[in-house]
Amino acid sequence: MPRPLITTVGHCTSTTARICITTKEGHAHARLAFRSGDGAFQERTLRLTRPEGSSFLHGTFELDGLAESSTVEYAVSVAGSVEGLVPLEPLSQSEGRARFRLLPPPGQPLRVGLVSCSGDHTVREPGRRHAMWKRLGQAVAAGEVDLLVHVGDQVYADHIRELWQRSALDEHLTPESAELMPRLREAFRGLYCDTWQRPEVAAVLGAVPSLMMWDDHDIFDGWGSYDEVTPADRAFFEAARTAFEEFQARLNPPRFSDSYGFGWVSNGLGFLVLDGRSHRSWKEQTVIGRGQWAEVDAWLEAQVSAGLERLYVVTGIPPLHAQVAAACNLLEKLGISSFLGDVRDSWMAPNNSEELRKLLNRLFEFRKRSPGTAVTLLGGDVHVGTTARLRSRMPAHKRNDGDQPELTQVVSSGIGSEPPDGLVRKVVELGTGSESVDMYQDLFTGKLLELPGNPDGRLLFRRNFAVLELGTGGQWDPDRNLRVRFFAEGLERPIEQTLLAL
Repeated sequence: MPRPLITTVGHCTSTTARICITTKEGHAHARLAFRSGDGAFQERTLRLTRPEGSSFLHGTFELDGLAESSTVEYAVSVAGSVEGLVPLEPLSQSEGRARFRLLPPPGQPLRVGLVSCSGDHTVREPGRRHAMWKRLGQAVAAGEVDLLVHVGDQVYADHIRELWQRSALDEHLTPESAELMPRLREAFRGLYCDTWQRPEVAAVLGAVPSLMMWDDHDIFDGWGSYDEVTPADRAFFEAARTAFEEFQARLNPPRFSDSYGFGWVSNGLGFLVLDGRSHRSWKEQTVIGRGQWAEVDAWLEAQVSAGLERLYVVTGIPPLHAQVAAACNLLEKLGISSFLGDVRDSWMAPNNSEELRKLLNRLFEFRKRSPGTAVTLLGGDVHVGTTARLRSRMPAHKRNDGDQPELTQVVSSGIGSEPPDGLVRKVVELGTGSESVDMYQDLFTGKLLELPGNPDGRLLFRRNFAVLELGTGGQWDPDRNLRVRFFAEGLERPIEQTLLAL
């Protein structure tokens, strides 16, 4: 029975679900057989759409009126015609039916999985690359994750860029190239299919609701963090953007008009997911961009009186990591460009510091105006796992005289990418240190925290993913604490840390 190349569960609620599929040309029709809870199987039939110049077709099934917080069982058949689709009864009884759980009832906290950095095109030990995806699949199957947030680098397109550079195609590439742009878009689409068809990855994507935001490797390494943007750079961005819309953005709630960022509220939690790539420009000193900031402000204003228990802010690049200003200056003086994009990506890099100030000022101001809401930043990118506390020294951010304005940060990276080693690891260790870091003109500071039971202290130098919990047994933690569990390669048990609400 023909099935889709890719099936991904996207944005869900306790009674609605989104199932997105991708297939190859020749299969323009799809039938979904599904049931929620103990209900009878139903069907939906869909004609897939093919973007201009593409050999791939896409479709989205939107389901509503499902049994609240139930398990959805489903199977999908594709064919060249409606008549060729497998009928409902045999489809509902076919082998390989998948399952996922709808979100818990509105009064219960969500258990959020945090994942990033699926892995470079080449790794030293390919057999280990997907080991943590398999472990994540086991956690999902065990009912430990309600929602999976992918915070960047879901695919690694760097090898496509390198191939085009070696073949001199870059010299003729522009966003307007009628001959080359279709080929480039197809290369990105093929990359998504190659990456997401891996059994360990596919098993997760089809078994738990996912939200996604891109980062540089979804485009190419360091996009937006170099001095100049060439016509070929812009062409790669445009091709990557097309593929991102077709494979990732379709999973998400409605986005802001000026970017792919979005805000979403569910189960007492707010999710502010920032797009840190669409408007990033080292030369213009922007990360988020004026238009997205305006929409962020409007969304935060609407949440001040919403009574959120916690606000998760997805930034991709973590605001607090290694101190990079000196490293950035040194690399530029030495003319070393191989790590320059990574260093310049940092929120604390010289040209990004004003954007960092805008981010922290907004979040601390929101925390003050919404006193019942804790704020946690979620990041990936850096190929280590960390937790941190960020503090404001500005009196205007205090809720009262005795308040210590504070945000927490959780970083999980990467699930497939190898952690730093050798000289790079030494640089990261020296750049993080053990003391509080001045993040912006001594107004904002941050400190990485020791991870209990981690052999390497504050930095988890292992492939990993994290699960964030705000309670147990469907009940909120009475003290509003956040429990973080890092599942790490080579460790039998998760590393657990409770971030106390102060």
